[in-house]
This record gives sequence, structure tokens and C-alpha cells, in this order.
Amino acid sequence: MSLLAADGHVALFVTDEGDARRVPLVCWRDDGTSVHGMVLYRGALRRAEHVPGFRRYAHPLEDDTPVPRRDAPSAPEPAPR
Repeated sequence: MSLLAADGHVALFVTDEGDARRVPLVCWRDDGTSVHGMVLYRGALRRAEHVPGFRRYAHPLEDDTPVPRRDAPSAPEPAPR
């Protein structure tokens, strides 16, 4: 396992209320088969994918586009006739 600098990268999360938030990555962790972003979560270093609400990794210079929730419907369903 090796740790790599993650300068400028963030993990994007969505709250239960639908708000997007960015958390800076502490480092990248290369475990030999894949690379994972690490964030501080509840006082411990965790893989970002294991933190509730994780959506994707990003560079902070990307546009501030909304992060869609995957578990919410995109539009309300029409009323039955």
C-alpha cells in the first residue's frame, strides 16, 4: 500500500436534504489493485466511497454543477387517472 498526494482534489457528497458538499481529499491510497480517495470522517481516515452520500471525485476547479441524487426520482410521478 502507498499513499499519494491528492492536492486540489475533493470528494462530492449529497446530504439527505439534497444539498451537495465537497470534502477535500487527504490523500490517494493505492492498494496495488485500485486507488481510492481518503477523507477525514468522524475523526478517522476513511475511503470516501464508504462515507454515506458519496457521489464522485472531482477537482475543485470544475464547474459547481449540482450533484444529482441517485436514489431520488428525477421528476414527480403524474397522478393516476
